[in-house]
Amino acid sequence: MKKALLNGFSVLVLLLVLPNAAWALSCKEAMTQSINQVIPLRDEIVISKGDAVRGRLLWRSEDYTVSFRCVDAQGAPQGEDAFFYWDPDRTVAQIHPSIEVGVTIKHVDHNINGGDIRMLAGRGTVPPANRPNCKMYWNNARARRCATSMVLYVTFSIYIKATGSPPPQNGQINNWGVYDLFQVDGEGGLNTIPNSNFRAGVSGLGQIHFISCSPNITIIGNSGSTVNFGRIPVAEINKGKIQSQIPFQIQVDMTHPGAGNECSNRMLVASISTLDIVKDDSVIMPKLNGGFGIAISRADTPGHFIPLKKAIPLGPVNNTLMNYDFLASLIWTDDTAKLGPFSATATVNVTFR
Repeated sequence: MKKALLNGFSVLVLLLVLPNAAWALSCKEAMTQSINQVIPLRDEIVISKGDAVRGRLLWRSEDYTVSFRCVDAQGAPQGEDAFFYWDPDRTVAQIHPSIEVGVTIKHVDHNINGGDIRMLAGRGTVPPANRPNCKMYWNNARARRCATSMVLYVTFSIYIKATGSPPPQNGQINNWGVYDLFQVDGEGGLNTIPNSNFRAGVSGLGQIHFISCSPNITIIGNSGSTVNFGRIPVAEINKGKIQSQIPFQIQVDMTHPGAGNECSNRMLVASISTLDIVKDDSVIMPKLNGGFGIAISRADTPGHFIPLKKAIPLGPVNNTLMNYDFLASLIWTDDTAKLGPFSATATVNVTFR
């Protein structure tokens, strides 16, 4: 009698536990059903050894926008959230410790080595559930009812930063393999069925080479290293209007004694970042104020604002003093503005290719 009771209890526990353990999303690129995107470093990336300080941005890819479709692969009729699972194969720790490779989403840099293992992407599937959903798209679930498929739209880029650890003695990074940075998957963890979920990775890290080259980078504004817009009349508020444009320069000095000589004819590449709130990818919103923002453009294209955290080619290094002309534009973003002082901060990172 005891044996029969124990067997019955064991069966009951299994029936309660197995449905939750079986939750699984399958998420692929919506149009092509692709499950893989590898972003390669195709060109040599040359970095000054003087830039190997913790947190310094060394390289950033272009932005990639992907639409993910998720299907209920094993029957979770209540629907399921989708997540970015960082470093799904746990291989990122094999990358040379002098560099950090991560993913940028919505202007936030995510260090995927040693941080949170996942980040919410959005709803992967939702009610109502029915049997036809189990056979839609590529789904071939055996469940009686499957939740409704959803599409997520994500824009991301890949960044490489210095960690502060010494570069290799010869300056050469020797990580040439593919490193998967994230997988799109469901609440229950990584799908155990092969080729069911989208992954994005990076390759060609061996293109990174540290050299002895230390330019002095200076911002030259109308008030030292600051751009001062002066007093702005509130009476002139007009949403969408550029109220004022102030020129400034990025100066690259290769003439000082410690500049080094290993970067002649290399291409200078800049990117602009900020800790302030960003609107429409390119407008920096000042602290303690509202109703307007600040955008940056090249002087020769004053209406074409530069997206933040995007690589901007400047020109070749020629061992001289080089000045690059830009404009800072104050733009009304609302019909009202708060009176008083305002400030916003942008950081310019310059690397070589």
